[in-house]
Amino acid sequence: MRRRKKTPPAAYAETADWLKKAVHSAPRPLPAGFFPRILEHAEAEGFERGTLLDVLDEWLNYGYCRITDSIAQDIEITPEGGRFFYRNL
Repeated sequence: MRRRKKTPPAAYAETADWLKKAVHSAPRPLPAGFFPRILEHAEAEGFERGTLLDVLDEWLNYGYCRITDSIAQDIEITPEGGRFFYRNL
């Protein structure tokens, strides 16, 4: 198995930007079960799970999304989130 090169943790802004772009490029409306796969891919890219969940918490607080499955951490995009994810890139 190949070893990954150790890199410093990504800053919050980098993590938020990457995650926003991933949601933006996902199918619309966001299919059930798709967001947990985005989180898995982000972790594989080297982003820390805690920082990813901090970004998600911020989105929830702003009303951009709502949790549809708290165990899998799946979300659906709200109308406010549609404006945030799809018009502000």
